[in-house]
Amino acid sequence: MTPQRRARNDAIARLARREHSRRELHDYLRERDYLRALSDDELAERQAAGEEGAPAALSRDEVELLIEEVLERMAEEGLQSDERFAASFLRMRVLRGQGPRRIQQELRQRGIDNETLNAVMRAASDPTPDVFGHVEAVDFFELARETLARRFSGPGEGHKERARRERFLLQRGFDYEQLRYAMESAWSDEGEEG
Repeated sequence: MTPQRRARNDAIARLARREHSRRELHDYLRERDYLRALSDDELAERQAAGEEGAPAALSRDEVELLIEEVLERMAEEGLQSDERFAASFLRMRVLRGQGPRRIQQELRQRGIDNETLNAVMRAASDPTPDVFGHVEAVDFFELARETLARRFSGPGEGHKERARRERFLLQRGFDYEQLRYAMESAWSDEGEEG
């Protein structure tokens, strides 16, 4: 099996488990040592073509080129998409109760460019149908309120308890406006229910 075929099969197997960004797949494939080693058939082909002193392994540059070719082809075929990954990642993090700042930071760490990031975040907050079609509208103010109410039973007594709740939301990636909204409204409807 050629290194291209091995890289493609490995990438497809990885994508079968969950969506991955292009950078994540690139880093994963680069770590695969077997990509550098040529099979016996490939060595025989190179020697038959007159490459007597042909190396038994691909150089780092050849591996990088091979990985880029494989990833480009997969993107053209629709098997890998940073937009699809970002939308899926956003949904997953919203279900965990994380705010927009943290989601954006994590997407940047995974190699999502600003243009794609902004498009997905806009689509997430826009209730109208979008380019990606599968991103539902997210109200981060309500998400902050729900996350806070789920974690804490009440606003807390005293300054320390209130600061603890504020730190919790900030660490989850919510901004100060969302924090303020959540602190004011998270427990206001409890008396109306009972």
